[in-house]
Parts: sequence; C-alpha cells; structure tokens
Amino acid sequence: MSDSPALLEIRNLHKRFRGLHAINDVSLSLSGGKTWSLIGPNGAGKTTLFNLITGTLQADSGKIEFMGTDITSRKPYEICRLGITRTYQHKNLFANLSVADNIAAGMMKDSLSPGERGEATDQILELLGIRDKARAAVSGLTPLDSKLVELGRALATRPRLILLDELIGGLLPSETEKMCEIIELLKQEGHTIFQIGHEMGPIMKTSDWVFVLDEGRRIAAGTPAEIRNNQEVHDVYLE
Repeated sequence: MSDSPALLEIRNLHKRFRGLHAINDVSLSLSGGKTWSLIGPNGAGKTTLFNLITGTLQADSGKIEFMGTDITSRKPYEICRLGITRTYQHKNLFANLSVADNIAAGMMKDSLSPGERGEATDQILELLGIRDKARAAVSGLTPLDSKLVELGRALATRPRLILLDELIGGLLPSETEKMCEIIELLKQEGHTIFQIGHEMGPIMKTSDWVFVLDEGRRIAAGTPAEIRNNQEVHDVYLE
C-alpha cells in the first residue's frame, strides 16, 4: 500500500494446530502512521496471527520483522520492549485494582519514578476521557470503559505498533462512535494501529487498508472501498 519502509513485515508465515492449518503462507507489510485492519470469518486465523506477532505463539515457519529486527522467535516481553503492544478480545485487566493502577501496570518495563509514572498515567487518562474514573475499581466499569482501560494500559508501554483485538465490538452505537474517534486521534498523534474487527461499519470508517483472511489464508487486501467491492470477500465473509 505504501511507499514508506515497513514497520512490520510478515513473510510466508505458517502455524498448524495438529490437523488445522491456522495460518497458511500469510505475508503482510505495514508501514507506520496508518490504521490497518484484519477481517474474516470466525476461525479465519486473525487472533492466531496477533498471537504470533506478539510472541504468545511460535510460528512453524516464516518470518516476522519489526523495524528491521527479526522477532519471529522472541519472547512476548522482548517484543513489548521493542515497541509492540496489544489489547485482547476478552477482558484482561486486574479487576480489583483501580483504573489508574491498571494503566500504570503497563509502565513496569520502564525505570520511572513514582512521579513520572503518575504524570504519564494522568496524560493517558486525559487522552481517553476517563480521568474522572481514575480511582474506580475496574470490576465495576461499563464495557466501554473497560475497553478504554485496556487501551490505556497498552498505550502505557509507549508502543510503536498497537494491536487491537475486537476493541470496536459489542458496544452501543454512541460508544462505538467514541471508540472510532479515539482510534482516529491515536493515528493523528502518530500511532500505528493494526486492528481486528467484525463490525464492518466502524472498521471501514477507521481503516486506511484492510487485509482479509479465510481459513488461514490471505485472500484479499485493499482500501475499504476495494474490499467492499471484492466478490471473493463477499462470498466468504460479507454476505
């Protein structure tokens, strides 16, 4: 899509789970400063691909490079230190801790003073519009606020690339609109976003480029308009 150097480069990636070829010769290239999306039917391999990128799973073959560094066999904490962070499809927060403490947990890899950590946490709370909930326990939050806290913790790692697994999804229309606005704001601030989603309206609205997986294979890639008009994508997913 872009003339810019690749931030993330995936080449001929394979991952099998016994008889299932979950990721089948997938190659992708993402440049910086854009919002990239990954769509496809349930079981297409989307979250598996995110798990391979972040080191939660190890590829059977192929290569993943981030900013020119081979991360194919790196541990998750090493990949995080290099600048890749993620949110999860299912809530993955410290339920009995406060909103502020959950966000601050994302800074544990950095040597920061309490004052520096507090200032950085306040900036993220302000950015996401949840400063008034800083001391609230995560267990009592709405689905939208829980997603914002998870995004805040991801931002606290000071990433170059943010992977969002179903961050837009399961929300009321007004909440979805707010999340779309935040994603656009993050892009304007220079963040690179790679998101998985099923709700096509918000995904198409926020994306610069869309990849489509089906049964572990990449079957299409293009602008939102190109994907909407792709007959193969309609046959396996959009209809």
